[in-house]
Amino acid sequence: MALVYILNPLDAFSYSFFVRGFVVLILLSLILPVIGIRLAGKGFSMISDTLSHTSLAGIALGLVIGILPVWTSIIFSLISAFLIEIIRRKLPKHQDLALTIILAFSLGLVGILSQFAPSSNFESYLFGSPFSLKTTDLIILSVVVVVGLIYEVLFYRSNMALSYDENECKANKMPVIFLSFLDTAITSIIIAVASNMIGSLLVASFISIPVAAGLKISHSSKGSHLASVIISLISSIIGLFIAYTFSLHVGGIIVMTNILGLIICFISSSINAKKCN
Repeated sequence: MALVYILNPLDAFSYSFFVRGFVVLILLSLILPVIGIRLAGKGFSMISDTLSHTSLAGIALGLVIGILPVWTSIIFSLISAFLIEIIRRKLPKHQDLALTIILAFSLGLVGILSQFAPSSNFESYLFGSPFSLKTTDLIILSVVVVVGLIYEVLFYRSNMALSYDENECKANKMPVIFLSFLDTAITSIIIAVASNMIGSLLVASFISIPVAAGLKISHSSKGSHLASVIISLISSIIGLFIAYTFSLHVGGIIVMTNILGLIICFISSSINAKKCN
């Protein structure tokens, strides 16, 4: 059976569940690396891991009380993101403590709520599966990604300025606090929705690995954005077909293909550096 899929990979598109999974991964590959570049510029990449775990707490609560988990995870992620923003401004010299505090709280809450949530449903949200998504999920994700991309384009300059020097932005009378909270809100919503689609434990990998590869092969901001998105797209598509062909877990395979892409980028960068020398 696997040989049939290898010889005729386009046959997979005759199944609606595969098409939905394919579109979902394309959308996530477009938006998550862009977020990752921005977070890396701020030196705040680990916020994606923290927010994905707070999303998991929201998912657990939604399963317990019978509400669609995507909405409770968005609410939890928003609240947590704002708390992180408040705490890091109270502790400017120890901003990473904000992530640790919220992460610890979220994991504790997950530990409590998971005892009351249906185990089979809850476990499916840990790693997720693009093949199990419904049309409603695709619509929600599409809206969130479009809004996120519009935001990234409209606020590109201000976000870049905040990443490099927040104090200079204040001196130039930019609404720093408003922009920071807006950025945090948009980021938290996207991560919450992504956590519902591909699993809370894998979101940080989707954000950080292509970004690391993109930053390695390009030293310009726009070049890094483009490289990260391309690497994420290629890894997602290859991983999706491999997972489908051999009945493997989609998220895990895509993370491994991302890692492979990162290794290739590091090797090629090292070879090019030696040639230049």
